[in-house]
This record gives sequence, structure tokens and C-alpha cells, in this order.
Amino acid sequence: LFPRTKRERQPGAARRRRGLCLDRCVSVWSKRRSSEILSIVHRSTMINVTHRRLLLAILFISINLIILPSRITKSGFEAGSSSGSDGGDSLAFAANTIRAGRGAPWTDSYEPRQTKVRNVRVSFRLHDVENEPRPDKFLSVDSFFCRQNRTDLPAVLQTNGNGRLFDFTTTVSTDLRLVFMGDSLGHQFCQGFEAAVLGRGHEHKRTVHKKYNVGRKVFDCLVSSAPVRGGGAVAFWRYTKMLQRKTWAKITPCYSNERLWGENFLMEILDHKFADEPEGREITVNQFDAAIVRIPHGWMTAEEITKERLVEVVTFAQNLLGVRVVVFTTVGLDNNAIGAEEWAGIEKINEYVHEIASNFKPTSVDGVQWIMVQEWSRFTSAILRENGLSMGYNTSSNDFFFERLVGGETSWAQSVPMVCANRPKDNLHSECRRNKISPDGIHWCVETLGPRFTASIACLLGCVYNERPPDRTTHRGASRLKKCEHDCNEQFMSLNRISDKYIGNGLTLHSTSSSAI
Repeated sequence: LFPRTKRERQPGAARRRRGLCLDRCVSVWSKRRSSEILSIVHRSTMINVTHRRLLLAILFISINLIILPSRITKSGFEAGSSSGSDGGDSLAFAANTIRAGRGAPWTDSYEPRQTKVRNVRVSFRLHDVENEPRPDKFLSVDSFFCRQNRTDLPAVLQTNGNGRLFDFTTTVSTDLRLVFMGDSLGHQFCQGFEAAVLGRGHEHKRTVHKKYNVGRKVFDCLVSSAPVRGGGAVAFWRYTKMLQRKTWAKITPCYSNERLWGENFLMEILDHKFADEPEGREITVNQFDAAIVRIPHGWMTAEEITKERLVEVVTFAQNLLGVRVVVFTTVGLDNNAIGAEEWAGIEKINEYVHEIASNFKPTSVDGVQWIMVQEWSRFTSAILRENGLSMGYNTSSNDFFFERLVGGETSWAQSVPMVCANRPKDNLHSECRRNKISPDGIHWCVETLGPRFTASIACLLGCVYNERPPDRTTHRGASRLKKCEHDCNEQFMSLNRISDKYIGNGLTLHSTSSSAI
């Protein structure tokens, strides 16, 4: 129905081949230089001891200068390895997949057509909050904010000598074209991601195509941001029912609870045009590289979200959006999981997601090649468990999740450990001191959790698109991708801390599957 428009990739492939040649040449050159230096030392055996020591020192320095670049390239991202939030000393558990370095491959340029260093197509940096604001500048709904009258997180979730959990912000540089799809939860975290790729002075590159209002609340239905830092593009497509071919319509309006999806939505984000600023050429998005999918549990019951419906989302993203990667965000606690039975339904959805990702086989070389999982449910459940424990709840089971406020202003009963910093008397809404985890028992505090969400997405996408992409047809390629995916989730979708040395020091982080063990 909508033919794919292929973007030229050959120059990138050529660069990778040249890079591999350069690596081999450097290796041969290094061995030759080492051999020459050793020969000099051998011929100097008749000189006195002082001169011999001097030559040995020169030998040591020369060899280190030769191999130093490879040491820097292979250095890992030091990450907290503990399973709990307090943790021990930081260890380099992800040394082969998450890399840290200065300068390249980062770029602050927004030029769409630029050469990527070492074929790194998505990288990110972590910052002190004082230097890079929290990602709330595009939040359009008052209930998305957690700015005022909020009690600090419990001590176990705050910064300590072992590193940070939430006291940082994230910026991203990428040439990828990404589409976020989902309901208001997908909406708010896409807005957080947009803040990470559109720096100061570039906010005008964000275009809201369609929106609707509920009182003072402004909900985006369709958004395009391009070009973003690195030259890529980001789009958001709101839906409350997972898109199906049979629910197609030529034109649909933007409103809160759609039953059909409109071809007008699809074509507007595919046909979005943006300028190649240095040369003034007009560029059209045409297709996307990856889709980040929020499953709209709540708008859909757990019974409606079947494995077949999830697979259909992948097919839809492939055939109509042209993506090669789909990232599913697992479903976390929300206002619709009011008891153990509903929570079991959510866990079943997440099981489906993992099964689909594990068993996926591409149907064509030009279609979706990888399905990845962002472990959002595990991450948010760990936060709620620590918060609940600090409030005095028995957290040996999930029962405390379902403690609900009474007498509130919302039409839904809010989870106490999700929204409160204390254990309110008789679970009264008026006795709850609001925390920095969730503003309303549905959404999450983007100011707190957004930087980790954004870093995890950049990390997951790097597993596929950075350096030499994994080979889908080999067991080795698949296992390396899964190792990289695991490391990204372990670092950013968990309560593993991040060492201060990686925050605010100009270090660029990027992930890769090319050397994952």
C-alpha cells in the first residue's frame, strides 16, 4: 500500500570497510614499530647501564603510545553491579557493550547529512542537573509535572557514595529516525526524549501536527521533531488501541479515544519535511529506523492484548513505517491494576512481549530484523518496592502495590506507594505527602525517571545501529545483540547506580554489539 523509500546506506558501509582496513593497518604498523624498537635495544647491548635503562624507558613509552588508542576504544562503561540500590563499589560489568570516551563519536551538529565517526549512529551523555535542565520543557499536560510540593525520594533512592540513581539528566545525538507510539504514557516519555535531542535554541524544530484539549490540558496526537541533534528525526503517534490493518480509515480526527487509525496521521509524519540547514535543501522523513511501542493497557484490557495483536503491531510498523527495529516497553503498574488478578494480566502481557522478542524471525531482509525489550515494568516495580519498604509495608509480595488512596479528586484510586512518600492514615488522600515518582497514579515523573528512560532507549538502539551491526543470520550475532540488550537494561532499567565520573565530565557513551562477549 505504501512502498518503502530506501535511504542510501552504502557510504556508511564503505566507511566501515575503510575502518576495518585501518584497524588492520594500525595493527601491522604497531608490530613493525615494536620490532624496530626491540632491534635498536638489541644493538645497544654494549652501551653502559644508564643508557640501557634510558632506551628501555623509551621502548616502554613508545609501545604504550602505539597501543593507547585501542585501549581507549575498548574501555568499558563503569556501572554499578549490585542488585540493590545501595550497592557496592562500581564494576565494569558492561565493559564490552557500553563504552565511554571523550569527543567523538558525539556531535552537537543538527546537520542531517554528516559523516558518523566509526559508524556510531546514536550516542548519549549524562549531565549534572545544574548544567542540563531536567527534561520537562515539552511536557504539555499539568498532571505530567512533578515540580512543586514534592517530598524527596527515600534515602535508599538518593545519591550516595556509590553513585547516582536519578540526580542526572541525559542528552542524545543520533541520525536515526525514531517513532514513539502509544497513549499518554508514551506521550510524556517521548516529550522527555525530545528534550534530550533538541537543545537550547532548537525547540522550534518540534512541530505539533495534531492535538486536542481537555480543559487546560493539551494532549499531542501527532508530533515531528527534525532535524534533531545528530541529524535524525523523532515522531510521536498517539493511539489508545494498538494499530490494526482492519481499523484503517482514510481520515480520522485527533481525540482521546480513537477506534480507527487514519491514513492522514501516517502520511503526515512520513511526508514531514525539514531543512538541511547549511545548504537549504529540503529533506523528507519517508521512513523510520525504529519504533518504540508503549502498549496501551488500560485503554485495552489484558484479555484484548494477545500475542497475535502484538505481532500485528510489528507487521504494521514494518509495512507502513519501514522500521527495522521495534522496541516494546513492558507494562508497569498503573491505575487499572487494582488487585492481584489485574496485575497477573499485566505480567502475562509482558511474558508475551519476551516470547515474541525471543522467537522472532524476520520475514524479509528489508523488514523488521530485531525486536527488543525495554524492562520498564521491572524498573518501576523496583522503585515502588524500595519506596514501599521505606514506608513500612511488607514487600515480600506485591500486595502493597494495591493499597489505594480514598477520598481523592481523581476518578481512579491511586496506588499509595506510587504517589505517596509516607504511609497515610487510613489511606486518606489528604494524609498523603506527594513523592517524586508519580504525579497521579497513572503517569510517572519525567523529571525523575525520564533521564534513565532516554538513556536506556539510546543504549538499546545502539546495540543494533552502532559500529558493525550484529548479523541476524548467525547464532553469534543474535547472542551478542541479546548480551548488549541485557547490559543496557541492567544499567538503566534497574537500580544499579552510575559513578560520578561518567556524569558531567564531557564523556560520550555509546553501546555496541560488535564485541559483546
